[in-house]
Amino acid sequence: MKALVVLNKIVFVLLTQLFNGCLYSQSIQISDSLGTLIQQDGITPEEKSRLLSLRAYHLQDIDSSLIFAKEALAIAQEIESPLLEAAAWEEISHVERRLGNNNTSLQASLSALAIYETLGLTEEQAASFGQLASNSISDGDYNSAITYLNKARKIYETSDTNGNQILTILNLGETFRLAGKLDSAEVYFKETLTRNELVNNDIVQGYTLGNLGMVYTSQNKFQQAKDHLNEAIKILEPINDPYSTSVYLAELGSIHKKESNLTMAEHKLLEALDMAKTAGLKEQIRDFSKSLSDLYRTSDDYEKAFAYLELNKIYQDSLLNKESIRQIEQLKAGYEIDKRETQIGLLHTINTNQRNTVIILVIGVLILLVLAFLLVRSIKTIKMANNDLALREKEKALLLKELNHRVKNNLQMISSLLNLHSRELSGHPAQEAVLTGRNRVEALSLVHSKLYLEGLETRIYLKDYIEDLVLGLFHGYGVKFKPSFDIVNVSLSIDTVIPVALIINEIVVNSLKYAYQGIPNPILNIRVKKTANILELAISDNGIGFSTQEIEKENSFGIKLITSLIEQLEGNVERISEQGTRWEMKLKAA
Repeated sequence: MKALVVLNKIVFVLLTQLFNGCLYSQSIQISDSLGTLIQQDGITPEEKSRLLSLRAYHLQDIDSSLIFAKEALAIAQEIESPLLEAAAWEEISHVERRLGNNNTSLQASLSALAIYETLGLTEEQAASFGQLASNSISDGDYNSAITYLNKARKIYETSDTNGNQILTILNLGETFRLAGKLDSAEVYFKETLTRNELVNNDIVQGYTLGNLGMVYTSQNKFQQAKDHLNEAIKILEPINDPYSTSVYLAELGSIHKKESNLTMAEHKLLEALDMAKTAGLKEQIRDFSKSLSDLYRTSDDYEKAFAYLELNKIYQDSLLNKESIRQIEQLKAGYEIDKRETQIGLLHTINTNQRNTVIILVIGVLILLVLAFLLVRSIKTIKMANNDLALREKEKALLLKELNHRVKNNLQMISSLLNLHSRELSGHPAQEAVLTGRNRVEALSLVHSKLYLEGLETRIYLKDYIEDLVLGLFHGYGVKFKPSFDIVNVSLSIDTVIPVALIINEIVVNSLKYAYQGIPNPILNIRVKKTANILELAISDNGIGFSTQEIEKENSFGIKLITSLIEQLEGNVERISEQGTRWEMKLKAA
């Protein structure tokens, strides 16, 4: 299931300290006690900052936890305490990652790491490497995550006062699982279980069993997978960990679907979605709703499939940010540059003569570069021109993606306005015309939505687009029967897709409105084939067909629109009214 592949990414849980089996009720008691201490008179700023960070750590409410962590940071910066500042940055990173704000989480982790490196605190550096690994996992950068975790494990091999080495091994196993290296993942998870026999930590046991269960799912060992996942949920649910518990519930739903137990699959996925909504976990809501949409489509319940697909799109739009990747790379580069500048400063302090030698070498290299430049100037000029052209093409592609997003939003706004006006015109003859216009706008909006979500291309895969368009019309008109699709999965340019979309919209809407009056078993078939550059489109129903008056009414706007669009695509159309209506078209496609 595609959604669950994405869902696997959010399973990664990186703990920077061992909880020692702390239960939810204990966390509430600790948080309340810390709140009482913070309100006491005579407390110093250092103590208040430390207590605020601890309270943020123990709070179960994410929003409140973030408020306390930021307050702790402000106090630490005011009193110029680097250690307290780093502790606050660490807690901010942890909370922001749980909220799905990976960019902000990465910035906080790098800030904490820079402070720990300056202070020479090795174990704290290892914890920061763990946070950075978590951010890399969220970006799908598994190689970087493994690098960060190996750095942390190397530190813990010589210095591990808090028992964090076992957590690092656990997270290495999870990283290999997400990277698809299941054998390596199984080895690390089993090593974690063996080490935990001495530590006996419930949280470590729960995460390890759950993640090992997901490995067994990928290996099609379903019974072992269900046993491990249920045991993990049994351990983690009393601790009130909605993040991991909801993921394991969704994984059980995936297994039941593979076993064709759709009722149990639906139950587990709905339970996971409710838990994610309660905890405000945006990424999980997005992925669980997609899984439910796929499940209902499998069981031919198109109304529910469409409803959950809409929910998925809402959260997908809220999480998309075309600037996030660029900002993350800038943060990584900024951290590396700051680190190198610090190293250069230390070298300067230790040995001034080395600096002078470096300057002389740099001058010599510059002279050689100038000579080389003079020799290959003409070649470089051509390369620079090519690079500029490529950069402009990339900028044009990004601008096109942003344009599609804005066009989509504007069309959706127009659709909403037309919908509102149609309600005000209830019973008025103009209401039908407004609703028809709204359907045409929705067809255009779906084109630009596909272009925005599917990348920088200007082509759209026809099969998914037509199915979404027709299912949306069925949902909008409250139609209960399901259409039949036989569509070749080819990509077409936007110049072809838009006219085809409007043609299909007009014909399907006409059938839904007029064709099935008194028809006990309505049918709508849509078939699309492509031969060379010719698109063959056939739409048929078993309705009442066109009356003589309707056939003569060739000047109606809908018929004119269909005819005009077919002419635009240099095609032809044949309409057959026998046992229903059948439209057969041949269109020139690019």
